[in-house]
Amino acid sequence: MTRAPGPKGHWLLGNSEDYDRDRIGFLRRCHQQYGDVFSFDARTVVVSAPGQVHALLTRTNEDFLAENAPFAGRVDTERMASDAELWTAARRTGWQGLGRRVADAHVERLRRIFRDCVGDGEHDVLATMTAFFARATADFCLSRDAGGVPEALAENAAAIDPLSRSSLQVPPWWPSRRVRRFTRSRRELLALMTELVRRRRESGESAHDLLDVLLAPREHPLSDLQIERFLRGIMLAALGVPATALAWIVYELGTRPELAAKLDDPAYAEAFVKEVLRLWPPTWLIGRTVRRETELDGLRLRAGDQVLFSLYLLHRDPRWWQDPDELVPERWLGGRAPVRHTYLPFGAGPRVCVGTQLGMRQLTLAASWLAGMRITTSSAPVTPDFGGLLAPRGLAVSLRS
Repeated sequence: MTRAPGPKGHWLLGNSEDYDRDRIGFLRRCHQQYGDVFSFDARTVVVSAPGQVHALLTRTNEDFLAENAPFAGRVDTERMASDAELWTAARRTGWQGLGRRVADAHVERLRRIFRDCVGDGEHDVLATMTAFFARATADFCLSRDAGGVPEALAENAAAIDPLSRSSLQVPPWWPSRRVRRFTRSRRELLALMTELVRRRRESGESAHDLLDVLLAPREHPLSDLQIERFLRGIMLAALGVPATALAWIVYELGTRPELAAKLDDPAYAEAFVKEVLRLWPPTWLIGRTVRRETELDGLRLRAGDQVLFSLYLLHRDPRWWQDPDELVPERWLGGRAPVRHTYLPFGAGPRVCVGTQLGMRQLTLAASWLAGMRITTSSAPVTPDFGGLLAPRGLAVSLRS
């Protein structure tokens, strides 16, 4: 196969307008019409079969790159690969060094942060959970040195959001407020990371957090640049994804209050969180950049091409899931397991989410705390928003202890 079939689209704009008008609807229609592989445009292909997705993820860092250019322009895959290696080295160090002591110290502080952010009253749920995880993420990475970081994180995430809502990329010099805001917020957050890393390295004091792990003496120490880039990347990921997941947890508890009593059982609470992540995966669309000319399931790909797949559609595919659109926590109990490679909320392969275990622990604890509160949803409609992350837009609730 040299090129997959796909919708022709507009002669100038291609499929961008149709896709941005109804992203998940567009992908679902194309999947129904063209099957598990279809072309979005001349340089972008979408895959859907579990084997294709698994191959794409497991071959990341070799044939494919997880990094995607935020702006239009020539794709320098080898520079992207070099940047990826810096990230991977820091990630490997952080993962290996994350002991139970660091995680337990964070969890002890997490309940206090939750109480500060999620108290009695009226809440814009997504905003509240974003504020909670901004503080939680900064605490885990930087503990006592986290002052100012939650605000800088939230601003950088907010600046990314409008750029992620359009499939049409613009060059970095484009005269746009959105581009200027993104560039400025990224620069300011990295400058803050630079200062925090410098201060901690000079002080030599331990704080039982991720920065301690990254700065620890070793045979091949990490550079400040590696640490700064890694911290920014992991904090942005650990802000938006769990915050959005927790917003969906509030949504499900608010619409199905009978579930709250069951969350006293830790096994059921974990099954509930897994099922929410299946039904509403925050990272609903994942992309990879082709590093070098290669093949994927018979499809020939060139360096710089993009390959996409939708976790939302994979997690709801009736070929792999019974009652795919229903929330059924029980499907995770009793030793049952899904079809291989059909459940990937944290990714897979060499770039699987480094915070999978911590993220599940945070979400399960927060779900059990929320289950102890009375949740009253407003009458305003809640709609799934397939932007950069899949979020419940319009979700407002009243919380009472």
